[in-house]
Amino acid sequence: MALRYRTLTLVLASALTVSACGDDGGTDPVDADPTVAKQSGDAQSGDIDTVLPDPIVVRFTQDGAGVAGETVTWSVLSGGGTVAPSSSTTAANGDASTTWTLGPNSGTQTLQASVDGATGSPLTFTATAVGPPPATASVSVDDNFFDPNSAEVAVGGTVTWDWVGSNTHNVTFSSGPNSATQTTGSFDRTFPDAGSFDYLCTIHGAAMSGTITVR
Repeated sequence: MALRYRTLTLVLASALTVSACGDDGGTDPVDADPTVAKQSGDAQSGDIDTVLPDPIVVRFTQDGAGVAGETVTWSVLSGGGTVAPSSSTTAANGDASTTWTLGPNSGTQTLQASVDGATGSPLTFTATAVGPPPATASVSVDDNFFDPNSAEVAVGGTVTWDWVGSNTHNVTFSSGPNSATQTTGSFDRTFPDAGSFDYLCTIHGAAMSGTITVR
């Protein structure tokens, strides 16, 4: 009886050992879902009715690696712009791109990128469209500050400074026409060239300064 019990025990132990050796407790690898994500080109800004400086790029990956040959569909959601192409195919690194021409409306415009069956799709890109600058701008010369301290005009535009405070100030640029040092009145300057033009009141220095942007 004891021999039979010992034999049965050895058989069961051997079976358990074989079973344990044949099962490492792991699981079969499972491919991750294909994913599309923004690569570059989001949150740009540009003039209305112009092409953004950088292309819009997405990347399609699976198991962390880029996948070629996937179709990305591009469509404008708002703003009235256009894309070219409206459909593109991912390259070896998984990237696909398009160029975005902003529409005629200033403010935020949106573009969508879609890949069928991909996690993350659709993706929405945004851009800020800037309208044409005005031909004129006004700045108040207040007591020890300019209001606003930055203004924008078109090339050939004119900025007018109006003295509204009680203290004496001037409008002085590093080059070109400057105002007199005065307490009342106004000063006009026309800007024939594009660029950024800093100025200040020489009485109060950098604490009272401003910038005119011409484009």
